[in-house]
Formats: sequence, C-alpha cells, structure tokens
Amino acid sequence: MQKQNNKKIVIITKLNIKSKGLLPLFFLLVFWGCKKETTDIGVDILGDGNLNSIEVLITDISARSVRDDSSRTDNLSSNTLGVVNDPIFGLSKSCLIVQPRLTQFGTDDTPKSIDSVKLILKYDYEQNVLGNNNILKYGDINSVLVMDVYKLNEDLVDTVKYYSTFKPELGDIVGTFTGSFNFSDSTSLEIMLNNSFGQEMLDWNSDIYKDEAKFLKTLKGLVIVPRNNTVSGEGAIVCVEAGLNSSKLQLFYNDSLTKTIPMGSSSRRINYYETQPSVNLTNQFNSTNNFRTTYAQSFGGAKIKVDLVGLDSVIKLGEKVVINEAKITFLLDQISITDEFKAPSRMFLVVPDTLNSKYSMPIIDLTTTSNYGGDYNPVIKGYEFHFNRYLQQLVKEYAKTGKNNFNGFYLSIPSDYPVTPYRGVFKTDKDAGDIKVSITFTKLD
Repeated sequence: MQKQNNKKIVIITKLNIKSKGLLPLFFLLVFWGCKKETTDIGVDILGDGNLNSIEVLITDISARSVRDDSSRTDNLSSNTLGVVNDPIFGLSKSCLIVQPRLTQFGTDDTPKSIDSVKLILKYDYEQNVLGNNNILKYGDINSVLVMDVYKLNEDLVDTVKYYSTFKPELGDIVGTFTGSFNFSDSTSLEIMLNNSFGQEMLDWNSDIYKDEAKFLKTLKGLVIVPRNNTVSGEGAIVCVEAGLNSSKLQLFYNDSLTKTIPMGSSSRRINYYETQPSVNLTNQFNSTNNFRTTYAQSFGGAKIKVDLVGLDSVIKLGEKVVINEAKITFLLDQISITDEFKAPSRMFLVVPDTLNSKYSMPIIDLTTTSNYGGDYNPVIKGYEFHFNRYLQQLVKEYAKTGKNNFNGFYLSIPSDYPVTPYRGVFKTDKDAGDIKVSITFTKLD
C-alpha cells in the first residue's frame, strides 16, 4: 500500500507557433460535436502547426478495488453457470433460474410411468465482440462440480426487472449434478433429475398442460445452485443458452415415449451471483488508500476506482481550451494470466453515478465502442482508453458553472453479451508509472 504523493503534473509544449486568424470557438465546438473520431478534436480543423499544443502528463494517480455494481440479468443473450474458488479473488458463484414453457398444449389421461427426466442446457461456447471470438469459460474446465436443482417457490413477474443480487425462494431439491462441464465432447450440459419429480409432473391434472398460466403456477421454474468448492483453484463457470428451444426439460416414460418442455425466447432466465472475496480484496473494499495492485472481476465482484488528482489543472483552464487527446492506459499483471484465467478481452471505463457515487454510469466517449478503446492490447499488455469528449465537457461545465464535476473513473469488466466470465489483476503503482494519463490540448488566446 502506498502513501499519497504531492500532485505531479508534467507539461510539455509540443508546438509553439502562434496561429493567424483563429476560428471562433463556438464554431470549433459545434464542428467537434459532430465528429466521430475521439483523437483529433481541433487538430484537423485548424491544421498542423497553427496553434500552441500542450501535453500534460498526470502522474498523481491513486487506485483501489471496490465492490462492483449489481447488474440486470434477466435480459442477457446467454447466462453463466458454475462456481470457482479463485486463488486470487476468492469464491465466485453463478446461479441460474430457468423456466420451461409449454409449446404444445394438452395431454391424455392414460397412465404414465416415468423412466427418467433430464434438464438440458445448451452450451454457449464463445461470443464474438467487435470481430473477436472469446471462449466463454472461467476457471478449470476439468474440475468436478456439484450443483443442486431446486423448484422455484415464487412467481416470476413479467413486468419486474431482476438483478444479480436477486435471491429467489427455493423449494424442494429435484436433482443433483456431479461432474465437469464437458466442452470437448458435448454441446449441452445434461442434468438428470429425480424420477419422483418426473412422475409428479406426469401425474398432474391434464388441465395444467392445456393452459400456460396454470402450468407456470404449478412449475414456476427451476433454480440451479452450485455448491461451494473448498479447494483453491478448483471450479469453473461457463455460459449456457437458456433461451433456446434446444435447452429443455425432457421426460421419458412408458419405455419409449418422450415429453419435451423447452426453454424458448419467452422463458424467463435469471442469473444471480454470490461472492466471498479474498482477504486482499476485502482489505481494499474497506480502505480508502492507494494500492499497487488492484482487482476487477465480473459476477458483481470488483471494479477499480481511479482518482486523477491533477486533472483539475486542465478542467480549470477555462473555456478557450480544445482537447486534442485525453488518454489513459492500464497495465494487466501478466503473472495472473493462465490457461484457466484468460486476460479480459475488453474493459470498460466509466464514471461514478451523479446520484450515488458507489454506482457507475457511462461517459459520452463510450456511446460508440469502436472509438474509445478498451480492447485488450497484447503489445502494451493492457488497455487504452480515450476520453476526449468527456474532458471537453468537464472543461465546458466548469467554465459555465465554476464547478468541477470530475469524481474519478471506474475500471470494470463489461456486464453484457452475456455477463463476461473474466477477472483481471492490474498493476497500479503510480511511482512505477503503471497507469499513464496524457492530455494534449490547444489553448486559444
């Protein structure tokens, strides 16, 4: 843990040629607001060599890990499932609620005898983000896991939004899975459920199978809950597509008959997460100090709070400032990257929410993902972001109101497409220059 240094700002004059006949500032800002690029505000408008260009290197930077936001998990393209006892981060568990739905209505009243019943969840092996294929696994895929399947004991309301902190009411256990996620030989996870549960379903009154509302009142859903792994390094979390018809509940009965109840696009599927952070993470969660090593993790685990003490020197320069480039770079600790724990394919740079600073909100540079950075760069072994527009907005707000609205950044793992099963250990020693911040601006005199 580090002590705070005094504010350090290095100013480098890049060009020192006075301009002749400056464009009006209002025209410049209107033109800038229509551009898509985020690295050349002002430069291509006025031409090279026409204005003073100043680079500010901010070195007084502090960072610490804080708890991540909860995230909405009832609208994901696919879902995570499993548990990992991460040797660095501690225990991370992803539980899953699924909801079989009727697609064929009605059944006969002839006697039925269950042979077996299984829950099938199709694996989502990889995702493509911005042209990059990412294998969706976290941890040791060969680890043996134990997962219990419960009846859901409460209704899922269509108008309610469900988040990662949701804790459902669990009913009876109807099955247990013991094994590993077999990515290499199977396209689906198959969980054998208890025959007594299958027979109960076969014995339901035929009216239940004629009306979806009655069916959902009788079988509200199923909840898959992994058991904790006690050995450090064991476990895995993968992704499944619980909203496809190929994910289903199947009942086999009377020797040769099958009843299939799929999870289709209308099925509710909800993730909720449980974490038991390691001592290192817990220490940072409970501290306001600066740390040389910080941690980011999906599943509502951790994000990194980054404070730039010297950025106010640029924000308070006044309205006659055009931000040419604002860039921040984070370095990933390469020792933490293994076959089981890959480098996050991308990171998000966000800011504290104005209503509650514990939570995050996007900055204007992030509205188009292709032009702010954030993809893992193997050359620099980290992530680079551009926040030109955001800084220009802060300068404008300060010039208008006299208030500095900058409250630091959060570095976090994206929670979409689905909730990405990643974690990252970051080098954040400011004395070693692990986090680099450079601002290039033009001052119109």
